[in-house]
Amino acid sequence: MHVQGKSAARCARPPFAAAVVAMFASAVGVAHAVEFDEKMKAPQSRDAAELRARAETYSERAAQARLAGADAMIRDRNLSAQRFDVEWDLERAIDFRKPIGDLSGLGIVDRGDGTYGVDLAANPQWGDPAEQLAELLPALSSAGLIAEFTRRGMSADAVARLREYLAAHDAKAAAATAALPISVSFSRVVRKFDKIKRPVPDSLVFAYIYQRERATSEARRAWAEHLVDAVGADGMRIIQSYFQEMQTTAVWAPSDPRAGIDGTLASLRLPDFEQKATAEAQAVTP
Repeated sequence: MHVQGKSAARCARPPFAAAVVAMFASAVGVAHAVEFDEKMKAPQSRDAAELRARAETYSERAAQARLAGADAMIRDRNLSAQRFDVEWDLERAIDFRKPIGDLSGLGIVDRGDGTYGVDLAANPQWGDPAEQLAELLPALSSAGLIAEFTRRGMSADAVARLREYLAAHDAKAAAATAALPISVSFSRVVRKFDKIKRPVPDSLVFAYIYQRERATSEARRAWAEHLVDAVGADGMRIIQSYFQEMQTTAVWAPSDPRAGIDGTLASLRLPDFEQKATAEAQAVTP
């Protein structure tokens, strides 16, 4: 589980134990939907050395990308996917209490209790600027936030475009839109296994959660990219200057994969899963 915050922690990505709760809240049908792919496996390094190599490769690439600014990082779909995969690999290793080696040089510090901390101000590559925008911009007081952006120099035109964008585009709905086809199609895979009385492999459930969460991550990135288009580079720099002052510490803590797998399968096996998922997802659609 990946959490971060100052006085209060927030969940940055649903851990396995929270997958059941997230399932219904992140599903609604769309055109051009991507369904669950049984051939696509979740990333998993063979050992600590391979994990470190992947983390180093990502960190080096992220450091170069940051030189072009947060807006350029948000537009870099491949970099976002690379970060997601490396973090997924790290978090699963932590969940299963596998050794990950000494990653302190990359900013990932062993806290001695099975958890790992990252100072995001010193190691911003482990933060997700698109996720930060998608989660915090809609949640903060719009009047106070706009006043602060104006004080920092955001033009009246950029403020108007920011207001219009947030009113017309919902980040949660975008994530929900990406998730339902994967959830529904995987529920049918589960029923297929049940029909022939075979257990659903754990690896397949991991692949499902991975694909669903990666799809929602990409949906948030695309939402943030369109936000950048709306407010422009200057407006984006002002928004980022504000959020950079909020950077704190991320904590990766182990969750219970077994509980998450069992709970996920139990929900997918509900006889009215598809109807319930669609109905509940509509609550987050503007």
